[in-house]
Amino acid sequence: MVFAQKVKNYKVSSKFVKSIGNDVLSLGFPVSEVEKGALSLEFISEKINSVSVEEKENNIVFLLRDEHLKNGYQDWIRSIELTNMNKLEESHADYKRTLNYERIISEIKKYDLANTTPMQSFGFIQQLKENVAQIEEESLKEESEKVNKSNFQTF
Repeated sequence: MVFAQKVKNYKVSSKFVKSIGNDVLSLGFPVSEVEKGALSLEFISEKINSVSVEEKENNIVFLLRDEHLKNGYQDWIRSIELTNMNKLEESHADYKRTLNYERIISEIKKYDLANTTPMQSFGFIQQLKENVAQIEEESLKEESEKVNKSNFQTF
């Protein structure tokens, strides 16, 4: 099954059909592409795994295998949700890491080197090293949690 997140904006219309007692969703694509031969109905039918193709009153109807489409669509939606969630988590982690590094840079800029002893300077550098190590440890922990979370969600 092939799904794409965004190819073109199509208008999906819904109509209630009494004979089947359910809504029927329809989606259009440019007929000119089919007429030019750039897009064959057989190709579309194969890609969406339809059972049959019919042309009725300026409409083309694909009969789909419900379960296959439904499962493929649900997997596709889940993958998009996970991707968006991962992007959000990554941007939050990057922002947090940047704030921590900016705080360290600010501490360095504020440090009064002229009025401190060499021993105090060594202590300051040691504290900076510990802060950087803590930031890196937190980043590794978050990355590990993200990997464990994604492994859990794929099963």
